[in-house]
Parts: sequence; C-alpha cells; structure tokens
Amino acid sequence: MKPLLFLGASIFCTARLFAQAYIGETEVRSTKQAAAAIRLPYDNDPVEDGLKQYMMTKGFKSTGVSGFILFRSVPLDGMDTTLNDLYFKAVASRKEKGMTVLSLIPAKRNEEFMARTLADSAKLEKARLFLDSLAPFMTSYNTRLQLSSQQEVLGKAQKKMNSLRSDSSDLQRKIRNLQSDLDQNQKDQVKAASDLQTSINADDDTKKKYQKRVNKYLDEEASLQKKLRRAKQDLEDNKNEMEKQQEEINKQQQGLNAVRTRNGTI
Repeated sequence: MKPLLFLGASIFCTARLFAQAYIGETEVRSTKQAAAAIRLPYDNDPVEDGLKQYMMTKGFKSTGVSGFILFRSVPLDGMDTTLNDLYFKAVASRKEKGMTVLSLIPAKRNEEFMARTLADSAKLEKARLFLDSLAPFMTSYNTRLQLSSQQEVLGKAQKKMNSLRSDSSDLQRKIRNLQSDLDQNQKDQVKAASDLQTSINADDDTKKKYQKRVNKYLDEEASLQKKLRRAKQDLEDNKNEMEKQQEEINKQQQGLNAVRTRNGTI
C-alpha cells in the first residue's frame, strides 16, 4: 500500500511541476509562431477533451481549424475588454510517455493569424496566465477520468469474483449430490449382491438377471467416481482462481485508493 501511496503523491507533485505555462513556439503550416504553452502529464486525448470541457463550462464551443482547436470571441481574463479567437494545439511528447504540450495562440477576432509575422506580447502573457488557470481543472478532470477507469476495472474484477463464488457454490452442490448418488449406489450394490447370492440355486436366466444388475451398479459406481473426481478438481481450480482474483481485487482497490489519495478524496 505504501509504494502505491508514494506513487500517487509523486504523480501529484509531478503534475504541479509540469503545469506551469511559459512562452514558447508552436508550428503553424511548417513555420513557427510564438505561443503560450504548458506541459501536462496526461495523454493527448484527455487533454483535448479536458480543454473542451473546461471551455464548455465557460459557455464556449470549439471548432477545428487546420489542426487547431478554435474557440471564438473569448476574453483572456476578467479585465479583458476585447474578445479573442483562441487557437489551441495539443501535441503528445515523443520523448516522455503520457506527456502532452498544450499550446495557445491568441488572435484578434476573425484575424487570419496564420499569415501574421508578429505576435502581441501582452496577449501572449495573458494567454500564459490563462493556461495556468486551466491547469487545476486539467488535474481534476484527469483525476476523475482515472477514478472512473479504476472503478470500472475494480467493478469488473469484483464481478468476476462473484461469478467464481457462484461457480463454487454450484460445484459444492454438485459434489454433495454425486456423493449422495455414490452412497446410494453402494447400498444398491449390497442389495444386488445379496439378491445374486440368494439366487445361487435359481435357473440361469434369473442368475443372469441379478448378475446384470450387479454389473450395472458397478459401472455406475465407476462413472460416479469419475464425475466426483472431476468436480473436486474443478472446485480446487476454482479455489485457486478465487485466490488469484482476490489478489487482483486488492491490487485494483489499492490503485483506486491511490487515485483518491492523490485527489484528496479520502
């Protein structure tokens, strides 16, 4: 449990370390343009989805333009009296797995920003602060995704365990029934053997009839013993599977607790 909690705390610290925006560059039609950027320790798709969710809470919808996610007529802060077209691009890091750089180019409304050569430094600074304000939401959003995913995995593991327990109950009942049938077979064999003994002086047809009955019970006994051995082995295999599944449940529960701890929910 301690290593998982340590891992959770480490990831949380890493998120805070990387979630600090800066002024950099992003590629626009094979050229470089100044942009605000932030490194986020999440995969590309969750970053894009989180961005859209964040902007949607503020009442803005996205459109796609030349590889960018565009939001039109957005103020960069509460003091911004002009509205801006915000061009976002999320690029997954090739060197660091699970790391995405989210860039933001702020432009005037309806400006053809791809053709411009100079960037507005004041707007870039506001864009940098805008990304900083986005970072906590991204952390919360991705934590919710991780919680949902971990809970789903845990739920599946528990569902499999319930199925194994049901199978165990069925096998135990099957073993009891087979043992009962085997006990009855033993009694039937004793009676059939006694009937055969008492018919020792009877005619051949009568003796054959009783001998046939004895043979029938002997064959049934062999079949029942075979089924009983198989059922007991299945029960043993089921027990081993349940032990493994319990280990998996414990592992997934620890993972869930780590995510909750990282988010401060427990």
